[in-house]
Amino acid sequence: MGQRSLQYGSSKRAAYIINPDERDPDTLKSSVATLSLLSTLCLPQLQAQTTNAATPKAVQHPPRLVVAIIVDQFRFDYTTRFASRYTGGLHRMLTGGAVFVDAHQDHYPTVTATGHAAFMTGSTPATSGIIGNEWFDRAQGRSITSVEDADTKLLGGKPGATGSSPHNLIVSTLGDELKMADHNTTRVIGISMKDRAAILPAGRMADAAYWIDDTTGAFVSSTWYQSALPSWVESFNEGKPAQCFLGKSWFAPGAEHIGAKPFETLPAKSGKDYIAAFETTPWSNDLLEEFAEQAIQHEELGRHNGTDVLTISFSANDHLGHAVGPDDPAVEELAVSSDQTIGKLITAAEKQVGGPQNVLVVMSADHGVAPVPEINLARKMPGGRVHKAAYTRVVQDALDTRFGTARWIIGSWESGFYFDQNLIRERKLNPSDIEDEAARAIADLPYVERTYTRTQLMHREAMASLADDYVARSFFPARGPDLFVIFKPYWLFGKQGTSHGSPWDYDTHVPLLFFGAGIRPGTYTERIGISDVAPTLAALLYVETPSGSVGHVLPEIVAPSRLPSSVSSPRSR
Repeated sequence: MGQRSLQYGSSKRAAYIINPDERDPDTLKSSVATLSLLSTLCLPQLQAQTTNAATPKAVQHPPRLVVAIIVDQFRFDYTTRFASRYTGGLHRMLTGGAVFVDAHQDHYPTVTATGHAAFMTGSTPATSGIIGNEWFDRAQGRSITSVEDADTKLLGGKPGATGSSPHNLIVSTLGDELKMADHNTTRVIGISMKDRAAILPAGRMADAAYWIDDTTGAFVSSTWYQSALPSWVESFNEGKPAQCFLGKSWFAPGAEHIGAKPFETLPAKSGKDYIAAFETTPWSNDLLEEFAEQAIQHEELGRHNGTDVLTISFSANDHLGHAVGPDDPAVEELAVSSDQTIGKLITAAEKQVGGPQNVLVVMSADHGVAPVPEINLARKMPGGRVHKAAYTRVVQDALDTRFGTARWIIGSWESGFYFDQNLIRERKLNPSDIEDEAARAIADLPYVERTYTRTQLMHREAMASLADDYVARSFFPARGPDLFVIFKPYWLFGKQGTSHGSPWDYDTHVPLLFFGAGIRPGTYTERIGISDVAPTLAALLYVETPSGSVGHVLPEIVAPSRLPSSVSSPRSR
């Protein structure tokens, strides 16, 4: 793999430059085998794009289309470790865009729902209401997902099935602000394999959000947006493109000819097991990209009055990463394939709106991922696996011993706990005494770093470190637990594979790339938050900042003529 050069300019920020001339010539061959197989089997011809990015000219009008890209579970170091193999969209953005090398998901937990909500709201869980992928709902007495909505129905899936919506999101997104400013004449579309990843970045006023049915692989939506799927979506689904890979094997480019073991061999029979395996391959990301191209064309994105928005989240990287971890060769191959897939999407968007001067692209990730514990231990690094049942038993036993046997724990959230407030009132106990006793018991475990009680968080006590601040940013009293617990670095639940969710850098540190209309290319080392993305885009588009935003505008990346004078001066952070 080619070396990377780190060059510093005269300014206080460092310029991190990936030099294409340093790349190994053998790695410059396009890794487009997965795209070729997809096009051969079932979709229109997919052509990998290698484009030399030129410095965009400053434009006086807002871009016609914003393409907001999340690659699920894409650590920042994937932009450096694999850079010599990138020749598509990531290469264009890394060498011709505004690149932040110290961007972080500035909240806890670092999971899909919170990261996707933050991306286009500029908010944190404490403000957006999206505190995790799931949480315990005290009123219903059960765990709910971030986007489940009993008042909606699924479109395109099992008849009568419950749909999903952004109703739990209590702040606006960039798309919402654009639609309010333009009197609903602009179009906002969200796309992903996961419902929450399609729904949350697009917002409450989005025209549609589409995700993949986990049984059939068809694209589905809900009645929150429309009463029926558009005809172009139905036509796309009729071709059953997700079913084109039954029994197929995914290899590294050229490896199938030398007897190498495939990364994945898909089941020969359709169903949930097949779709689950399919979603770990680059073919599923390619399917999302092809669907996005159809959305751009049929929804005429970029051709309305004002600026349209397409949000897209590529989920295969997360599905694969959980199973094998960030050090597996399959993760690198999927990253290289994602580079080509993103390049194809950017080219399609530019073609739709008459050139790159009319498109603004922003790319990031919802979170990173921890190394597989066994691999880390072999490297003499700390960490390990936590047995969740035994961990929960420690708290239950401590509360039983002091306050009497009862069902004290009624729900969980990440590594935190919900306690039965009705029982506490019935026994005339102080809730803080329950919290403190549980915290004392759990703090003695060797893998626990820190605990936070509801009482502490309500009074903003013990907020001294960056991790403390991230936890405080996640506390939404009506939905949050009574006890938060942070594990030491590299410790996680699960018997195999790996996960994410912590406030440590391997989970928070993500890429942040801006590219296209009105963007000043450059690379910056200042630590920033993903909460800065939405206010920056709002400033570029001359619309109101999303209602729950806690971020800051990043004027250093924007051509001076593109910013109102009120935000053209350097930020004080």
